[in-house]
Amino acid sequence: MVALNRLTGHSPGFFSVYTLPPNQAVSIKAQAKINSRLAQTPPIRDVAKIILAKSRALLRDVTVAARAHLEVVTKRAQLIVGASSNTPTIESGSIALVVTSPPFLDVVDYQTDNWLRCWFCGIEAKEIPISINKKIEDWQGFVASTLREVRRVLQSGGHVAFEVGEVRGGAVRLEDSVMPAGVTAGLEPLGVLYNSQHFTKTANCWGVTNNQKGTNTNRIVLFRKV
Repeated sequence: MVALNRLTGHSPGFFSVYTLPPNQAVSIKAQAKINSRLAQTPPIRDVAKIILAKSRALLRDVTVAARAHLEVVTKRAQLIVGASSNTPTIESGSIALVVTSPPFLDVVDYQTDNWLRCWFCGIEAKEIPISINKKIEDWQGFVASTLREVRRVLQSGGHVAFEVGEVRGGAVRLEDSVMPAGVTAGLEPLGVLYNSQHFTKTANCWGVTNNQKGTNTNRIVLFRKV
């Protein structure tokens, strides 16, 4: 997992020469253009050294007490690959809190963005089913099916924090679709938490200035199972 995180980036702490942004792999053709524009050649990297350095950074704050706690909770942890609307291995009424964030319509092409990681792992990206919806009505149906399953696994009084944002230049506010989808799923809406922010380094890399393009705010829709 550490190696996957280090495949592409913008500093010597990554396997690659300078590229952008760290969480998306540009195409081979696009990277060749970046290399030509910056007159750069991919250098030899000490892969083991990079993995160890990142691992140390990730574990820096893991205390003895935290390790002991992780050892206990790990026995109950599950890693599930599949549709969010179908999680039969999770017991009904067993979860106190669900924190999640769906694809924002078709804003992100997850298959293309993760082609390098899939290649590294020997996975064919096109064979991975991913919910990408162009129409807001289809997306709302996808959200509703997920929230119905979330309601099943939630215990009475359990909460859901469902993070979305505004898309298409701010014309579409996804919380307006999430709220009724949650009600349809049988959840009690508690409100929407707004977090207005400046763009991250990733946005700056693309030459995007704040409040003009992209997602400028986080909107967390809160539900409760009664």
